[in-house]
Amino acid sequence: MRTLLLTTVLLVLLCSTQVLTLRCYTCEEDDADCKQVTECPPSSMYCRTVVTADTVTRTCEEMCVSGVNAYCCQGDLCEN
Repeated sequence: MRTLLLTTVLLVLLCSTQVLTLRCYTCEEDDADCKQVTECPPSSMYCRTVVTADTVTRTCEEMCVSGVNAYCCQGDLCEN
C-alpha cells in the first residue's frame, strides 16, 4: 500500500512538471527560419525575441524586459 502511494505521488509530480514546462521557438542568429521548438528549462518563465537590422534571435529566459528590439512573452510558442 505504501509503495502504491509513493508511486502515485511520484507520477503526479512528474506529470505536473511536464505540464508547467514552457516551450519557445529558439534559434541562433544565422537560422533563417527561426522556428526550432525547444522545451525550456523549468527555471525559464519567458520566451524572448530580439530583432536587429539583419538578425533574429529567440531564446528561453528566466527574466526578460521588453524593449525597442526585444519582445518578451509567457506562453507556449508565443513569439510569432
